[in-house]
Parts: sequence; C-alpha cells; structure tokens
Amino acid sequence: MPWWYWVLAVLVPIAAEAQEWRVFLRDKGPEPFRPGSPLYERTRRLHSERALQRRAKVVPADSLLALADAPVYEPYVESLRRLGAQIRLRLRWRNYVVVSADSALVDSIRRLPFVRAVQPIGEAPLPQRVLPSPGEIPEHLTAEGACGVFDYGASRWQLDMLAIPELHRRGWTGEGVLLGVLDTGFRWRGRAPFAGLRVLAEWDALQDDSITAVAPGEPEAQDFHGTAVLSLLAAVSPGKLIGAAPGATYVLAKTEDITRESHFEEDAYAAALEWMEALGVDVVSSSLGYREFDSTELSYDAEQLDGQTTIVAQAVREAARRGVICVTAMGNSGARGLVSPADAATIAVAAVDSNGGRAAFSSVGRRGAELRPSLAAPGVAVVAIGTATEEPIRISGTSAATPLVAGVIALLLGARPELTPEQVRSALLRTASQGAYPDTLLGYGIPNVLAALRTLGGAVGPPAVVPTAAGALWVGVFVLVPDPWLRVWVEYAEDTLGSVAAAELRPYGREGLFVGELPSGLHERSFLLRVRVRTPGAELLGRWYAVQSLPHIPCGMEPPPSASPPDAEPLLRLLGNPVARGEECWLWLRGKEAPHGWHIRIWDVHGRCWEELMLPEATLVRLPTQRLAAGVYWIEALALGGTPERGGVPLVIK
Repeated sequence: MPWWYWVLAVLVPIAAEAQEWRVFLRDKGPEPFRPGSPLYERTRRLHSERALQRRAKVVPADSLLALADAPVYEPYVESLRRLGAQIRLRLRWRNYVVVSADSALVDSIRRLPFVRAVQPIGEAPLPQRVLPSPGEIPEHLTAEGACGVFDYGASRWQLDMLAIPELHRRGWTGEGVLLGVLDTGFRWRGRAPFAGLRVLAEWDALQDDSITAVAPGEPEAQDFHGTAVLSLLAAVSPGKLIGAAPGATYVLAKTEDITRESHFEEDAYAAALEWMEALGVDVVSSSLGYREFDSTELSYDAEQLDGQTTIVAQAVREAARRGVICVTAMGNSGARGLVSPADAATIAVAAVDSNGGRAAFSSVGRRGAELRPSLAAPGVAVVAIGTATEEPIRISGTSAATPLVAGVIALLLGARPELTPEQVRSALLRTASQGAYPDTLLGYGIPNVLAALRTLGGAVGPPAVVPTAAGALWVGVFVLVPDPWLRVWVEYAEDTLGSVAAAELRPYGREGLFVGELPSGLHERSFLLRVRVRTPGAELLGRWYAVQSLPHIPCGMEPPPSASPPDAEPLLRLLGNPVARGEECWLWLRGKEAPHGWHIRIWDVHGRCWEELMLPEATLVRLPTQRLAAGVYWIEALALGGTPERGGVPLVIK
C-alpha cells in the first residue's frame, strides 16, 4: 500500500458510535399552563374523554390535567434534531427525550440552555424532579358476535380457581372496559382464537410504528410471549381456551426486545404507559420485569427496588395516581426476590399450581409500606395459545398468572364501572384465600371474583332478549345482589333515549335470574335496554345496551328461557282486594315453600316500608293494615328455608 494511505489512516478520526441517551429538559416551554391557554388545550386534546372520566375517580375535578401531562416542548425537540440527534421516544411525565447520538454530539446537547441533564440509558434514572404546576369505546354496548355458552375445554381449571366462569355465565366478560397489555408483541391478526378481539390501538414503542407482531429482522419468537399472555385474556377457542375477559377492548404495546435486556426497554415501557393512560385504559397488564441488565448497563440492587427508583416503577406510580390499575408479575426468581415494577404495581401477582400451592419459581416478596406480592393466580402448566398453531400449549410463570388477575379486574369494572381502584383492590384482597393472613409468598392469596363482587354490593348483568314462538320478546337478566328484598325493571327506549318506558321482571327460579316480556313492536327496530334494581337501601343501574338484532345474547351468558315459565299456584294471594280502610286484610301463603317461616314487608309507592313481620310457617295471615292510609301498596313475602323464594302482590286500600 502507498505510504500516504497510512498517513490518512492516522489523520482521519474514527467515527464515534451512536448510542441512546436520556435528555432531561428544564421545562415544558414558555407558555402558561392554565385552562384556556394553548398549552392546556393541546394537553387536553392528548387525553380522551374516557381518560378524564377515569381520573375523576381519584383526582379533584379542578386538577384532572397537570403540567406533567403536557407534551414535551416541540421546539426543544426540533433543536435536538437539527443538531443531528435521532429522536427515539418522548416521555411527558418526567419531561425527557430519548435520543440516539454519539458522544461528541452529546457534548453539544449538554450545553443547550433548555437541557437539564443528559445520561446514557445504561445508567439508573436521575432522581425525579416534580415540575411546578399552577394551581373511545361505543357509548352503548352490543352483543356482537354472540358465541353461546363458553366451552372452556382444558382451560376450565385455571378460570374456575378464580370463579371467573360464574361471572361469564351471567353475561359479564369485560365489556365496556379498556385494558392495556405491555409485552414483547402480539400475533393476533387473521387468527381464529382472536377473531372477536376488539383492539382500539396498538404501538410498537421499539420501532415507533403500529405493527406489534414480529417485524422483519426480529427473531421469530419475538411476539410469542406477548401473544400467549394476550390469549389468556382475550382468546375464544371453544373446547380449547377461553380468556378471562374476552369482551374487553384492548390497547397493545410492544416494549420488550427479547434479544437484549436494556434500560431502553424501560423507557419504552414508560412511554407506552403514558400513551395508554391518555387513551383512557382502566387496567394495564404487564408480564415484564426488570432487575439485571446486559453487562454494559447498570443493574439494580435490592435497595433500588423500593417502588420509587426504577424507570418503570416511577411510570407505574404516575399511572396509578391517575386512576389506572396496574397489574404486574412478581417475577420468576424464587428466593432471590421480586423484579420491578412489581415493587410499585397496584397489584403484584405470584404464581400457584393447579392445587393452589405456590410455584417454586414465583419470586418471594417482602413486607413494607405495601405487601408484595398482592395476589396469586394459576401460573403452572396454564393453557394458552402461542404463535405456531391454533392448538393450545402449556406455559408457566408469573407471566401467565398476571393476565388472569387483570382479567378478574376487568370483569369487576365491567359489572361496576364506577368503582375506584382502591375499592377494587380492597375487595379482591379481603375476599382472597388468605385475606385474613397474608404472607410474602402468595400475598393475600387467590382471588375469588364472585365473592369480591358480592362484597362490593353486587351488580346488574347485561340483558338478553329472545323472540318466542308466539312473536313476543322475552328478556332475561342475572342480578347479583345480596339483599333478597329487591325489585327489578328493564328500561327500554329508542336510540335517542327521549322516551324511556319500563317493565318489571320477576324471579324465574334459578339463582338471580329475572325474566319478563317486552312489547312485541320493538321486534321491528333497534332499541336500547338497561336494567334497574332497587333494594330498601340502594339502587343499582346497569349499562345501556344496544339491541340491533335478535336474539341478543351476550357472549358466554346462559340464555334465558324462550317461553314463559309454566303456570303454577302463586306463592301468595290477597283474599279480598281492594280493601276499605280499617277493614281486615288476609294474606294466603303457600306454606310448603317456607319450612323456616316467612319474612313479610308492606311498601308504599315511594319505597317506604310501613310494616315488617317475621312469621312461623303459616298459610293464612291477617295483615296489620289499620294504620295505612288510602292508596296503593306492595306486599312482599320471602319464604325462608331451602332455596329462598320471593313473591309479591299489590294491595289497594280505598
């Protein structure tokens, strides 16, 4: 080679290799942040109405949006781009940008007046600095893609352990709930088990595009883990696998690169969580955890897993402050302990086997301000769907247990959307298998979603409507309310809700099932239905459902009978009705139905109880009506013993 080649080799510097850096910004720009200001309005447009409604459960009405929610100041970002930095991620809550740049460029970035600090992503995050701050799913739910009563196949055991099928058969499958999943990717398009999956949005935070399945250049297994996790929530494969919350709507984020363990994945996780929160997610399921990283990056020690230090822990806490229920895996490190963000999650999940015993790999937690783990769920040989075929596979890990618990929460919020995160969490912990004696192995134990819903006061299921052979419309609904003194109505209206009518429903015999008839004229058009339940102490309202075609039977629900129950002798009759004021009034009761006696109440039209009687087994009872004024009353009798049966009859006093 000529001599000048070697001279040039010495004189020409070797280009510095680009790497990823966090660029922390000093502020959100010079604009004021207050209602009506341009910055406030841009921030408002970033957040769905659903997100603001969820925040209102936990944040004062005048503080739904804070300066931390505002977008990163775009002129600052443009300045970084003009210098030559490649913008990878923007994170609003901590006000920083992840860029790709070489060390020489970073020296220039550090000197910019709006830059607070710069650090390589391989380091632990800087301490959080709180910025000063001056003081969509369809509206009406439908029963699209009705699929009949669920055939769980081999997946039955993992749902039975959590009492999930008990809610499915009553029609609760997570409809109306927006559920986020953070994972390695999701291969769901064009696949039979996910044919009914509702996806509101998806984002690959690693590549900054909307394709969350395996991408060109990625390993074939990149999206396997996320797909299996998603199947435990959303798959419907009759006879093989039914997910815990197949009726929910999903937001999917790909944040995990299976070829490395880098802090950049934490930044991607945090950015995706901000994105999901602004879309309005109610629950986030994350089967990811961080503790040890590739050799070139700093790993976390046990003291840093304090729920406040790691990037993902900070993001989870910010999301929780805004009303998102964050469910995450404890990790599979056994006695070595938990991973992050299990240290900060609303609910951290351990794994058990089919007998309810702790899986040996499930990370041991600790006691502190919050017990870790919180709950446990099936995580050994759990039935799931992978990426290779549509046939079920078996997977193990706290990764499998986590979506099952997230599904439980989706079912609760689907039944009672007004519940706050703390109400949901408290009910699940109190009614779990170790609710009275929690430990650091399984937390409060295995949740029971049916018991939790009862503790919360019950709920009104979605209505089913079926036409009869005679041309009538038969409506049925499951009501889960602890108080036996309840009355149930179905309200119906056209799409405008301008004129609402109601029909009272009656018990059908199966526990909690109420049935009745709707006007046959509704058969000819779409209409809206809502169920109302009233007890002496409370009133419960179901969601509005749009009936667009018949039969209208929510997925998984046991259908109501297609015809009226056979005529039978009534439970009670009034002998003489109407009754003149001051006259005696006699009530006939079907005595064989009440081996332990009767509980009788007399109500007026305003819902006030005027008389209450506890009677032994009897067939003829004189009612105390002397102090009742003229008017219409309702006599209710509850037969005690065996399966409680309740009946009612109107009383008119002239």
